[in-house]
Amino acid sequence: MLSLEEMMSLPAIDTHVHRIHPHRAPLFGNLSGGYIPGPRQEELSRTTVFYGMVLEALRRRFGMPEWASDLAIEEERNRRYSEDPAAYFRSLIEGQNVAMYCLEIGSPLGGNVYTEEEIEYFHRSVPKEKCSNIVRIERAAEPLFQEQLSFETFINLFRDGLWDQIEKEQAIAIKSCAAYGGGLGISLPERAQAEGAYERILGGKARQEDEKVLNHFLILESCEIAAECDIPIQFHTGEGGGSRIDFKTLSPIHMVPFLKDKRVLNRVKIVLLHGGHPHEEDTSFLVSQFENVYTDFSAMFYLAGVKGRERMAALLERAPLSKVMYGSDGVMFPEVWWFAHDWFRIQLTGLLNGLVENQYMTAARARKAARMFLYDNAMNCYTKLSSRLCQRQPK
Repeated sequence: MLSLEEMMSLPAIDTHVHRIHPHRAPLFGNLSGGYIPGPRQEELSRTTVFYGMVLEALRRRFGMPEWASDLAIEEERNRRYSEDPAAYFRSLIEGQNVAMYCLEIGSPLGGNVYTEEEIEYFHRSVPKEKCSNIVRIERAAEPLFQEQLSFETFINLFRDGLWDQIEKEQAIAIKSCAAYGGGLGISLPERAQAEGAYERILGGKARQEDEKVLNHFLILESCEIAAECDIPIQFHTGEGGGSRIDFKTLSPIHMVPFLKDKRVLNRVKIVLLHGGHPHEEDTSFLVSQFENVYTDFSAMFYLAGVKGRERMAALLERAPLSKVMYGSDGVMFPEVWWFAHDWFRIQLTGLLNGLVENQYMTAARARKAARMFLYDNAMNCYTKLSSRLCQRQPK
């Protein structure tokens, strides 16, 4: 059987995290959701299972008694955080066995990009040498809409801009937020359709589907760049925060026509983030069917609440063990980065031991799988990581 100590000793690559900054964080009570504005969202978030799990972990970390109230624990957290947010964040994650963080640098969705000052502040907690960047596709297009360009010029500048950002950031991947820009039912528009949509958007006469058509055309253009650069494209799948997520197409099963397209099939690595939660079985099926499709455990193993281990097992139902990776989806709060790391190792230990006990795999195979999920699979999927990790070999 695998021990938790053994699991903690394995190096990890966190394949999906976001920058955070104290001035951009919501109130701590919003830790576990309620992103669509409402008068009681912070209050309701405090009653979720996930909030209670994080609070209990903080109580133990702070050395507070078992009878300490939720309010007392939160007040202690806020006191420590407000004294020096960067130092507090650093203290949470230092000592965790993470060799590299794969940092999605286009966040926040729909908000202003991080300033140089904010980036430098973030790296007071997470050293630059432990970060590999992931560029968001939509960020390359956003500034171009202000310039009233011809469609041909717009597309050329988009491609050049995405190329330049990949090179500047030494990006190991690019990312699409199609789930927030029309949903995962990615269409395959022809150039003429995209041009018509673009011109109507600029002219203030956009039809309901025009933004979606243009976004999907840019995804297809990005596939060409990803293939040329030999880097994967990440796609947010499953549940998301806020009202912009397309709730009707949460499952990545809606991506099948896109995945079968000749511009993608066996040509560009596609990473389905968050395991498609709560549609892990669909994700597992896609990963088993398409050689170039991968997935990760990011966020789903704690957002699933009391069914976290069950949903992790569902993701492994059919997927090759060599194509599933660890990711925390650390976002907004330093506690998410910290808690996700430890909780994943706890959950993975229990999951693998259960599979061994029920004769789904041998102990030796379970140990191999643990290392694959935590480190090896990321290295095989994100091939540009090798140059970033040349000085950080696994134990």
